[in-house]
Amino acid sequence: MNQEIIDYLKKCITNAFHIDTSLEIIFETPPKRDMWDLAFWCFVLAKELKKSPIEISSMLSKYISDDKSNNIIQKTEAVWPYLNIFLAHDAMSNQFSDFIAKKSLYTNKSWNVNDVIYVDYIGANVWKPLHIGHMCTPNQGQVFVNAFKKLGYTVISDSHIGDWGIIFWKLLVAFEKYGNESELEHNAVEHLFQLYVKISSEAEENPELDQAFRDSFKKLSQGDRIMVDNWARFTKFSIESMNELLSRFWVHPQYDIGESFYEGLWLPKMQDYPDIEFSMSDIVLELIDKKIATKNEDGSVGVVFPEELKIPSCILQKRDGTHGYLASDLASVKYRTKNWDIKKIVYFVDVRQQLHFKQVYYISLLAHWLTSEIEFTHAYNWFISLKDGAMSTRKGKIIKLQDLFDEWEKRAESLILEKRNDLDTQKLTILRKQISIWAIKYWYLKKSREIDVIFDWDEFMTFDGNSGPYIQYAFVRGKKLIEKSDMKLSYNHLEYSEDIEKQLIHKIMEFPVIIQKMTQSYHAHILCNYLYEMTKIFSSLYASLPILDETLDLNVTNSRLVLVEQFIRIIQEWFEILAIPLPDEM
Repeated sequence: MNQEIIDYLKKCITNAFHIDTSLEIIFETPPKRDMWDLAFWCFVLAKELKKSPIEISSMLSKYISDDKSNNIIQKTEAVWPYLNIFLAHDAMSNQFSDFIAKKSLYTNKSWNVNDVIYVDYIGANVWKPLHIGHMCTPNQGQVFVNAFKKLGYTVISDSHIGDWGIIFWKLLVAFEKYGNESELEHNAVEHLFQLYVKISSEAEENPELDQAFRDSFKKLSQGDRIMVDNWARFTKFSIESMNELLSRFWVHPQYDIGESFYEGLWLPKMQDYPDIEFSMSDIVLELIDKKIATKNEDGSVGVVFPEELKIPSCILQKRDGTHGYLASDLASVKYRTKNWDIKKIVYFVDVRQQLHFKQVYYISLLAHWLTSEIEFTHAYNWFISLKDGAMSTRKGKIIKLQDLFDEWEKRAESLILEKRNDLDTQKLTILRKQISIWAIKYWYLKKSREIDVIFDWDEFMTFDGNSGPYIQYAFVRGKKLIEKSDMKLSYNHLEYSEDIEKQLIHKIMEFPVIIQKMTQSYHAHILCNYLYEMTKIFSSLYASLPILDETLDLNVTNSRLVLVEQFIRIIQEWFEILAIPLPDEM
């Protein structure tokens, strides 16, 4: 945002109210250009000035209208808590020039370099093939891993893979009974999945298998060589398979720290991360010692929360001495805050875990593993379901991600060939991969994570409307304009008089506001909506205004090409955050 306008508004606040504010000025832009140019939300001054936002807005508007030295703002309107600002004719071009002159799109990036954000996402299980439900947390989480890195933070990303619990004990028994070494080597996840379905069905008919499952857990916990070896192979092969598939989504977790790690059994580590100095059992004993948890008569350990919190009680340790997700996540909180100076922990985990994370948060506060200064956020998502209902892994009713990737590429190729018949095989292969991944990722990310989604082929594989290919196509158009012009662009004396040009300028300069809104709310769809709105404006400009017309004044041509260049710049930046490849042609 133009520093001159920010400085002027700060001067007005200082003079009108006789204070020297350190407030960071952030402007909002209107949904339509003819409404106003910028808006300042006066509510942010209410506490400091001890006045109502409406009164502040009116007083600021009057001061600016009476200010004879003002040559930046044409007029203002006080509309409830907002001060709506209409810029003078030359101010917008100057504002845009200043925006371009700032090489980084991210203000105050250097402030964040020593702050650590821990992102816990993906949460796949070692035995479970990735399916369409795994479009949720991996893609949501990766957007914010990328965004926070752009903002200068040190980001630790962790898939927090599920490699423990009753499901895993079932797998150990199933592999002993039915396992095949060659199938495990060839496709571990598929083989383990089939074994899980088989043993789950068998256990429904034969309850005696429950004891075999408990025995397998005991052997593994005691370091049985065969059990540990199988655990290591199942986990290693599954992590490799998961990351290979997720890499097609451009999702790349830094660590894959499994739930088993927090048992403190010194099972083989899969990567180079700090060793753990305690176990879940140690966590339980610490909470008992701090009188946060209580041991029950049956040997189980639970937590009863203060009545005012209105949080149900919970079990940390079962009567047989085993632990569930709660003990695992509590151990992970202590481990993370002990090894890194964390400012934020963000969990991208589905909505069913809302109560669970409330319990984790308050227990961690009481135990002083967390402080109130550390932001603890559960950025939950709702679900993707099929048109004929919910998926069920136990019953084998899922659409596997591998199958979807293949089908997406086939559909993308068909759509491309409807529009192009001049592509060689290599270019067609690259383009169909790019378009298919962009189409499906955008289809999911453009929706609020707080709603259920019905999987629909026809909705996302389209070149029209609010879709990935629509934005990609506009990007390629703009890029080709710049390449065709072969003009060395100048950023001085930019001239914009057309309304559609000003609309696009506004949208481009909204970038800092959008990145702030998105990272504060953890809603990726805010970014997608912004991209679509900006692309619609660009497409209107492209269709209505000449850009490379030889009869145009050279300064007009240069100014419009600069505008196209900045549109491309913003698209490229956002695509990197969304973890989506850009095509060179369409």
